[in-house]
Amino acid sequence: MILKWTLVTKRMRPHGQLQKKLQEKISKLETHLEHFPADAVQLQINLEHNPKKSLFTVALTLRLPSNTLRAEKQGPDPVPALDLAVKALLREIAVLKSALRRESQWPRVAGQKLLYPSAIPLQMARLSVGQ
Repeated sequence: MILKWTLVTKRMRPHGQLQKKLQEKISKLETHLEHFPADAVQLQINLEHNPKKSLFTVALTLRLPSNTLRAEKQGPDPVPALDLAVKALLREIAVLKSALRRESQWPRVAGQKLLYPSAIPLQMARLSVGQ
């Protein structure tokens, strides 16, 4: 899937290293968005420099058919702020995909066996002793 994206900058121009990092992060997002229709997914990247505080703000807005996800991070350098914003957006995508799959309603039998493996032999032993 090829993700449609737009870049909006304010009071700055993206340099070569930042553009390379943007391409890497967009390709990483594409792998997590494969199951969504390609024509209905759009990413908007806002980069802003605040000269008074010497901070860079990176805001990512991902428009999906069912929701709009947004992550905004600040930092003294735009590249680490971009990394943090992408990580936050990936967490939001994971939560959304989990909700769409309705994972909270799935039975948790396997997890119970892993949490309490010693309880199962004790129950079997009690049954065999009682008979």
